[in-house]
Amino acid sequence: MAWIEQTKKGSIKSGGPQYYLQDLAPNNRELLRSRGRCPVRLWTPYGVTETGLTAVSSVVGRVGHDRVQSGRSAPSIALQIARWYGLKLTDIERIEFEDSLDRDSFVIRPSRIRFRGSRRSRSVYPDSQPLTLTASHQSDLLVAQLGLVKRRSKTDFRWVASQVADMVAQHDTAKRDIDERDLLRTAGALHKLGIELGVYRARDVDCPDAQFRLAGLPPYSCPIEIEERSRGFLADHHRRHRAGRIVVLCMHHDAPSVVRGYVDVLELRQLDQALRRIA
Repeated sequence: MAWIEQTKKGSIKSGGPQYYLQDLAPNNRELLRSRGRCPVRLWTPYGVTETGLTAVSSVVGRVGHDRVQSGRSAPSIALQIARWYGLKLTDIERIEFEDSLDRDSFVIRPSRIRFRGSRRSRSVYPDSQPLTLTASHQSDLLVAQLGLVKRRSKTDFRWVASQVADMVAQHDTAKRDIDERDLLRTAGALHKLGIELGVYRARDVDCPDAQFRLAGLPPYSCPIEIEERSRGFLADHHRRHRAGRIVVLCMHHDAPSVVRGYVDVLELRQLDQALRRIA
């Protein structure tokens, strides 16, 4: 298991803390060596996010270690992990993680945090499909959010449940010429669940400014594509979008191959079922 070592903890004059990447998988170490340096992506409870940091191979410069290089405009990797997982930076002694390299980035997926002055540790291994709600995968994060909304306001919860149920029923009995934009009528219900669609665009991704605010976590920006059926996301014009981070909001999930890489699927029919179970 790879882990992050913090060095120069108290030396601000010498550049502040540095973060060495220890025990990387041999193939990933060689890939990083061949690239020299590449951007760092971090798995959060919501999925991957860009960190603004750079992974640098030991062959670059005089440091002699694989490392995460902090920039002046982005918080350190340890600070970002602490923020996303609700931890105090000063309590963290060691961060264990799964390492990988995707098409253009070094990817850090935290698995366990060890705390200073204690034998205590915490598993933080994030869900590989954290914003997916389908028959085959029920996101713990999304289900927990539904319960949180109900505890905060049963009135809001009942209203959300009725809005989603009505939409599902209408689509089940409607003709085949349904426009995918009809799903935007759920925007108010989704907003109460912590999912903000933002502005719907006529070109490129439908809702590029969407945000998720779930379970007391920091807000997470992630584009949302609207499709009546998830198979619509397999169209050629979505080839570039399938390679990035995105959530497909659909009424019917009928294309299992859509859920791969950094793509999640939020199926309204399954959201309806989840709301009914919690009610």
